[in-house]
Amino acid sequence: MKGLVIALGGSMIFTITLGLFMALTLLMISMEEGGGTLSNFSVSLTLAVALLCQGAGFHASSITVTIIPLLLTALLIWLVAWLTRKLSTSPKAYVAGLLSWVAIMWIFTQNVVVLLEDPVWMVLAKTAIFFTLGFLIGAIPGSSMTKTIGKFITDNVSKRLSDSLKLGLLNAVILILGYLVIGLITVIVWAVTNQSAMVRVFNLANMQTGSRIMTTICTLGWLPNLCLWALSWLFGSGFSIGDLASFSLWHDHALGLPAVPVFAIFPQALSNDTLRLCLMAIPLVCGCLLTLVELFLPRCFAIGAGKPDEAFNVGKTIGQFVYPILSFCLTSGLMAIVMNILFTLSSGALGQHRLAHVGVDTIASSRVVCLPSTLGFSLAWLISVVVIALVFASRMLFDYLRSRNAADAMQGDDNSSADHSITAVSAETTDGIGQTAMDSAAEKP
Repeated sequence: MKGLVIALGGSMIFTITLGLFMALTLLMISMEEGGGTLSNFSVSLTLAVALLCQGAGFHASSITVTIIPLLLTALLIWLVAWLTRKLSTSPKAYVAGLLSWVAIMWIFTQNVVVLLEDPVWMVLAKTAIFFTLGFLIGAIPGSSMTKTIGKFITDNVSKRLSDSLKLGLLNAVILILGYLVIGLITVIVWAVTNQSAMVRVFNLANMQTGSRIMTTICTLGWLPNLCLWALSWLFGSGFSIGDLASFSLWHDHALGLPAVPVFAIFPQALSNDTLRLCLMAIPLVCGCLLTLVELFLPRCFAIGAGKPDEAFNVGKTIGQFVYPILSFCLTSGLMAIVMNILFTLSSGALGQHRLAHVGVDTIASSRVVCLPSTLGFSLAWLISVVVIALVFASRMLFDYLRSRNAADAMQGDDNSSADHSITAVSAETTDGIGQTAMDSAAEKP
């Protein structure tokens, strides 16, 4: 029963909220732009968007949409996770919720007027994946299985190794979220810089104030997609709008783009080579700084050369550099997997031919984000090795100079003692000769 409530509650809350907004948007547009009322299509369009949030694209006449609105998807997953934590995390609840969710989504597929891009079975498989993801996010943190695994790791894995793996996971989360924030800042800069171009597009489309506001709010559903595209552009890869336009730090080309207002904020190429180099170096610098902080921070890896009076331990010194390698390898692997998934989900189609691919090149974009970050990890690790080696070298040099000075001082003391003895012997000999001469002179008549 609780699983049914999770599925029914999640789908209804999300769909009703989305439907009310869609109805308001269509009503506003129909009132300002004239013509027949568009609110009659709000239910069908709401169901189509709810399926689109779970990866099921659709097309109507010449319009094709397969780009997932990642912000709405994240909200849907969060809603399922929240209901799961509040109601039940048991396997029975998951099975009941999954079956109910798939049944509800099947009803959605039967009541849309648009044509779905995928077969019904594939649409239902995608919706099952998204429900499973939301349920797991809600169930895993507080489940008994998680506690059992945590206890097993605590009992059988060394604390230093487990702490290193936790740091690796935390680093991946910090860097991914940090890069998304950088992408958001870039999108804001685009919007502020190119707002006049967006106004011109609104004017060309004869859109009134209310329609402009509502369509801009609708665009926020794809804000994470834009952040990921901006991230790819900022770090040197770029993105494209089908065959009609492409944008990168080196060139921007646009010809015959559709009159979509958000397309007007896309950036121009940069002419400053130094600025381009600085932007592309951001992931390298971020990875290097984060690694340096954690390597020497006492609460993290706490790498150091020990106290000056401690004996040099080769195994201990080398061993403290092994755990950071494991941690940052885990970070690099997780970043590569997550960024590939995010870049893949951020792209899609807006048409059948020239707009068949809108977004980024997944492999190239992941490379410009993950590879410099990994190089930053490696550079910081090498810097720490050099620093510790210099500390030990300076200590050895200081000990050598101190021992040499001590030896020279001892040798100087020995030489001084020997000179003093020779001087004393010479004085005694001189005194003896003088006394003998005086005695001989006294014996003469």
